[in-house]
Amino acid sequence: MSTTMSTPPPPSGTSAIDAAQEAIEHTRRHLFPFRFERWLVLGCVAFLDQCGRRTGLGGVQVPGPGSWGNGGGSGDGEVPKALEWLAAHAFLVAGVAAAVLALVVALVAVALWLNSRGVFMYVDNVATGRADFERPWREHAARAGSYFSWSFGLALATIGGALVLVVAGGAAVAMLVSGPPGSGLTAGLGLAGVVVLLLALFLASSVASLALRDFVAPLQIEGNLACGAAVRVLTALVRAHPGAFLVYLLLKIVYGLMAAFVLLVSACLTCCCVLLPVVTQTALQPLFYFERAWPLFLLRQLGHDIVAKTGPTGPPS
Repeated sequence: MSTTMSTPPPPSGTSAIDAAQEAIEHTRRHLFPFRFERWLVLGCVAFLDQCGRRTGLGGVQVPGPGSWGNGGGSGDGEVPKALEWLAAHAFLVAGVAAAVLALVVALVAVALWLNSRGVFMYVDNVATGRADFERPWREHAARAGSYFSWSFGLALATIGGALVLVVAGGAAVAMLVSGPPGSGLTAGLGLAGVVVLLLALFLASSVASLALRDFVAPLQIEGNLACGAAVRVLTALVRAHPGAFLVYLLLKIVYGLMAAFVLLVSACLTCCCVLLPVVTQTALQPLFYFERAWPLFLLRQLGHDIVAKTGPTGPPS
């Protein structure tokens, strides 16, 4: 097996919409007529493919209008007291924060390791039209390990960047609430900057994660590549055809909103039973199957065809 991949010129008429139409036909051909045992196996694999991909951001409460500035409101003494308490118990706070952070990182690592295995298993099943569990688990172990290193590194970078920005935001809020006169404008601008940077961080992380799952993993399978080599192949493709990937990204956002609506309706009709793990992926398998097939057909238009092709064996190069 060759250890390098060139980027062949794509056929004319590269289109994310055409790729979606091909993915719909591929989904219809391999999922219908309905066979429960096939959908169940694919549902289990799709569940692993989804591990670690959905995260929720809890709301952050900030002081209300009556407590901004230095107007002598009832909140004026609360922030200084809280800061004094934190200073007096700095080691305790640091220890608890470190323990919580370690637990979060450990959970993220486990979820992303399962996700890495599931990504390759589901790509294999969708590309080949099979419904296997054990074979792709074994066959793609080395490639999944390389992929995990990149996805976990991305998660650590996102967590680290978010922590730095949250600390900066907390400092800005403290200054805004209890800072010296005239510091409100500077603190407000700083807080706004932190919010913008947080949004940019999570957007960049989401796009990078999508690129890894939708395109890098299939390229690893096609060329028997390590994740870093596949990233370089994808970078060359994006540089050569930015419009195709931009349209795909925008349509993927629209599809995500539509799929979320379908999931919401299904949850209402089944008293939330459809939201159970594996049940979601089994009952709504056509949605997941199409979503996984779509980037494969876009890659085929760009000269990298793994559809209906068994992934190579052996460790990645």
